[in-house]
Amino acid sequence: MSDQIISDEEKSALLDGVESGDVEVHSSTGPRYATVAEFSIPPHNCIVSNSFPRLQKLNRNVAGSFGKAVSVMLNRKVDVLPGPVSIDTWGEFSGRGDAPSVLYAFSANPLTGNAVIIVPAALVGHIVETFFGGPALRRGERRGGEFTPGELKVVSLFCEELARAIATTWKGVTELSPQRTGLYQSTDVVDVLDGAAEIVACEFVAQFGEEHFEYHVAWPVAMLAPLLPVLEGQKKNRDAAQDARWEQVLRATLPDATVGLTTCIGNARLNLRSIADLAAGDVIEFVNPRRGRIFAGSVPVLEGRFGVHDGRYAIEAGRWLTNDAEPRTH
Repeated sequence: MSDQIISDEEKSALLDGVESGDVEVHSSTGPRYATVAEFSIPPHNCIVSNSFPRLQKLNRNVAGSFGKAVSVMLNRKVDVLPGPVSIDTWGEFSGRGDAPSVLYAFSANPLTGNAVIIVPAALVGHIVETFFGGPALRRGERRGGEFTPGELKVVSLFCEELARAIATTWKGVTELSPQRTGLYQSTDVVDVLDGAAEIVACEFVAQFGEEHFEYHVAWPVAMLAPLLPVLEGQKKNRDAAQDARWEQVLRATLPDATVGLTTCIGNARLNLRSIADLAAGDVIEFVNPRRGRIFAGSVPVLEGRFGVHDGRYAIEAGRWLTNDAEPRTH
């Protein structure tokens, strides 16, 4: 239809009436007038990409470790590269993904909750064919539909290797114990995560020669909450009052600590033949020391004159060796 319902003059008059209030804007609850209200988005509610520098570094290490492991698994060279890190809701993220996909859910004690590895159909077909020694599928060659039990088994092995690579790489941050909690198809009616839950989506790229395929690891923000300061690269502020209390406690208790003291009784030089010929009852002559050193552990602390006191060998304290780094000798 090319005819206008209302003319341009009528449009202008209607807009002027709405702006002045002469024309009411109706809704199901009665008149409503358009207004603009100020709204401030708190910093932690912003959707920010690449805001986890430590996590990105971990992902680079995970990619390197996993690339070696999956190359052994598939008996073929596979290069794994890290992709971008972004924050999203699970509902929006999963809605943009390729369908169908395999969803591998896993726990990672001591963290609370479940993370998800998302493997799209194109990568599933490529992994399965390569695993069984068949010709590698190109992107888009696998037809849609549900995955077979054999495909799910092979992809589960793929995801288990990835979970192990994550656990190994994250040891510098925390000790994780990944355990599979579920294996699903994206076509299943299963709530793997709450649709409104915020996630940290980590993209990876698996390269098989000229072919490359993306897959993701989705970490719920609530699951990573205890580690967010570390993953964001924030430095922990020290509590000066707490440090002072610790210093007082250390100064009060340290003097009562028991320390074992040792000293050397002299020095001698023997060639290897003489040492090899030693037998029970042989005597090793030491040069009578004029001065001796006392060690606390392996650290020299005192130096003084060596002699006898009350019928016992003793060292008369001469000077502290607080800055002496000479190693201990016997």
